[in-house]
Amino acid sequence: MGSVHRRNEIMIAVRRVGSVSVDDLVQTYNVSVETIRRDLRILDEKGFLRRTYGGAVRKEQTTWDMPYYDRMQLNRERKEAIAREVVLLLEDGDSVFIDGNTSGLILSRFIPENKNLTIVTNSAMVTLNLVQKKGKLKVHLVGGEVDEDGKTFGYKLHCELRQYRFDKALFSCMGFGAEGLYYSKWEPLQIAQMLVEQSNQLILMADSSKANRSGFLYGMELSRIHTLVTDEGTPPDMRDSLRESVRRLIIGSSEVNEE
Repeated sequence: MGSVHRRNEIMIAVRRVGSVSVDDLVQTYNVSVETIRRDLRILDEKGFLRRTYGGAVRKEQTTWDMPYYDRMQLNRERKEAIAREVVLLLEDGDSVFIDGNTSGLILSRFIPENKNLTIVTNSAMVTLNLVQKKGKLKVHLVGGEVDEDGKTFGYKLHCELRQYRFDKALFSCMGFGAEGLYYSKWEPLQIAQMLVEQSNQLILMADSSKANRSGFLYGMELSRIHTLVTDEGTPPDMRDSLRESVRRLIIGSSEVNEE
């Protein structure tokens, strides 16, 4: 196992259970104490957790969100598992919104070029992935000011987005739990709330690192979601409560069957 993969797993474990110890991590990964301490130091410096004597604990900052590139690497296999499931939900003739989060960017790489879809997005990178396929996809990039992640935002984006109606809207969040969805910033929250009124189906793509995680901003109730697509890391007991809140729950598997 590489260091990036190991650190991702450590970060997920800290978020899920609240704390980890150096001794337990050494046994789990069969590496030296110095290696684990270095991992925890790096994760602490990036703001993903807080080091303590003999281990690390969860860093509770509801307004903080990690950099886009780091989020791309985090849980990549799980996001790919989610993307494979979401692609199966798309039907020829659908009008689809894909937001510019990392799950949306990974999804854009899995959408088949021969699908007859009309896709609207606020991400220049999602747009690039889709138009390079040179297939049947029709792609619209909604305008606005562009941030460092290649996403448009602001007044112009909201004005343009209000003109559309979607069969399916694909989006994500900072965290989700029994109470609903949470966000760390106003912009993705406002987009999600607009999509409620403009879409026949809301499809939430949320990997298990976001399970039972709250944020500074409350988005909406889970009952607003038509389909929640997550991965096997979401706790089994939580899946039962999710099935009572959303109309459809799909668990993506990171294992790819090869024929």
